[in-house]
Amino acid sequence: MVQQPAPPSDSRQERVAEALARVRAGVRQRQGELSTGIGSRDEVRMRLLELRAHEFLQQPPGFSPRPLVGPLLVLARKALFKLFLKWYLHPVMQQQNRFNQVASRLIQELVESNDQLRRRVAELEERQRGGGGDAAP
Repeated sequence: MVQQPAPPSDSRQERVAEALARVRAGVRQRQGELSTGIGSRDEVRMRLLELRAHEFLQQPPGFSPRPLVGPLLVLARKALFKLFLKWYLHPVMQQQNRFNQVASRLIQELVESNDQLRRRVAELEERQRGGGGDAAP
């Protein structure tokens, strides 16, 4: 007669189920990070620097590639802007610049807060693993 292996104990099955649940949660979290484009901390820092570099709107410099009439076209565009559009566009650009500054600062604060929370969670998880569950907030 062939012996069949003994069925695993309930506690072992529970541990395996818990480990699988943690792995699945980690996979879902990583997939969410990848879908939003959030990668390493260095990548986030680079994106924040890029955001800060582009937070101010400015009037583009006048330029024309035409060799003879180019300077006249640039002069005409500048005159048109100063006479007819500056009074309208300047307040809009100021408002957009203020919004960009506030949004940039808010995103920076959210990233820093997220980093602090991640460190705190990692600290608490380590304390829970090492101390047998005596983690105190």
